[in-house]
Amino acid sequence: MSLAKPRRYQPYVPDFLSLCERNYAQLRHLLPRAGQVGDAVQIQVSALDKYEVRLQELCKFTSTVRIEHIQTPALSERLSSWLRPQFDVRLYHDARLAEVVACQQVRQFKAVYDYPNTDMLQPDEKRQINLLLRDWLSLCRAQGLCSAVVLL
Repeated sequence: MSLAKPRRYQPYVPDFLSLCERNYAQLRHLLPRAGQVGDAVQIQVSALDKYEVRLQELCKFTSTVRIEHIQTPALSERLSSWLRPQFDVRLYHDARLAEVVACQQVRQFKAVYDYPNTDMLQPDEKRQINLLLRDWLSLCRAQGLCSAVVLL
């Protein structure tokens, strides 16, 4: 009896681009309106969960935003920084795509990872992290309340 070698993960680019297009369409409605670096919008999704979308970088064809869970006094003692979601998203305005470029302490995701690996990343980690953005955007659309632009 021979054991078949498992097939290596092969990304399906049209599926990934479609995901990035949908994320762009959803995210652009949550961006600060003024468009100045440092501007932010706060989104309340529950009594204890509040997120901030802050404009980190603004260029002619791209923007980078940081989406971060904001500590509330009731949660500040219970949650460490590891449990506070934070990710950076680059928006490509000419192509109308949004892609997660960093999540927690991981930056510059590869399209495919060997598995197993020392960082315990999934073979399709880049796709999975963009699916997380999709799910977060769905949560915001379903029950999030946006604040006015916050200038700090």
